[in-house]
Amino acid sequence: MKLRIEVLVLTVSFLLALAVLPSVERLGGYGCGKALAQEGEVGPATAIHELMGQAKKLGAKGQLPHTWWNLDSRLDEAEKSGATPEQWALLETEARRLVNAAAFIKEMRSQKSGMEALLGRFDQALEEIGTLSGVEMDPVLSGTDLARDLVDKMNEENLQRQFLVDSLTVTNRRFSELVGGRTAAQDSLITALQVEVSSLRRQLWETELRVGVAEADRSAAESVLTKKQEHDAAIAAVRSLFTAEEGEVLITATGEVVMQVYGISFGVGSASLSPGQDDLVAKIVAAIQMFPAAEISVEGHTDDTGGYDANLRLSRRRAETVARLLEQKLGSGEQSIATEGFGPDKPIALNSTTEGRAMNRRIDVVVATVP
Repeated sequence: MKLRIEVLVLTVSFLLALAVLPSVERLGGYGCGKALAQEGEVGPATAIHELMGQAKKLGAKGQLPHTWWNLDSRLDEAEKSGATPEQWALLETEARRLVNAAAFIKEMRSQKSGMEALLGRFDQALEEIGTLSGVEMDPVLSGTDLARDLVDKMNEENLQRQFLVDSLTVTNRRFSELVGGRTAAQDSLITALQVEVSSLRRQLWETELRVGVAEADRSAAESVLTKKQEHDAAIAAVRSLFTAEEGEVLITATGEVVMQVYGISFGVGSASLSPGQDDLVAKIVAAIQMFPAAEISVEGHTDDTGGYDANLRLSRRRAETVARLLEQKLGSGEQSIATEGFGPDKPIALNSTTEGRAMNRRIDVVVATVP
């Protein structure tokens, strides 16, 4: 445990070097070596020797003896036996690191009043490590005690995770022992059980994700319900627009809304609307606007008075008249409403009565919308 704390403290200390390290130019560190490399007039060994000279002036030989002698020995071997460009580059990188490490230690040894700030940065680094590891830090601890507390809690978290993994491993081993030595079908069962163990492990790790998906499903269901309620409300509103003398609103098995407008009138044998139709046309426009983006079609119908072919042509012309008028009122700017004429083929009342023939002489406006 003591060794782990010391390693953690050392790691955090070197991370803090980036925050407290003074200008490398003022310390005579990295800057000079970089200048040598840019001149392009010295070999790699010369540049590394220059860097080691800087590190020596900063006290590296006495403060970092192991690193110093290891690098010096490898440099000597490279000069005697030769080295690849990659090996020279690695030696130069380590020499630059040695300069910076020596500068950091020298700066730490020279500071007296900055220890409080250093302690603050040390504690902050520990707290950031704890946050990344999901560990709640003790707010009253500081320094080594805080580091020890962090290590203990991280060990505890690791033990809990290891316990879960070990439990799953033991369960898997028991399953394997139960079915060991049996037929190929039982071997398949082992595979299935191993897959199930992996699935349980993933479920343990992804609980929050499943909760999020469930919430999304609930929201989607609520959205569907809301859309259906809005659709039903729109249909009820459309039905309230028309009086019994003006028309009737039907819903087909496929969800289409059909407005059978038998209150609309034309001249005898004519496709021109009779005067006084503005209010009824306005109601049809208002009904269509309750279903944005729906496909609209207009169907023309007649009674069975007169010739069949003439009635068929008349129904088509009347459907065209109403469709173009609706497009104008809706402001579509183009022919977007389909039309069709059925003549006397689709009566909704008896043609043997005056009232029945009047209802059969109608316009059907079909709104192809599905809730």
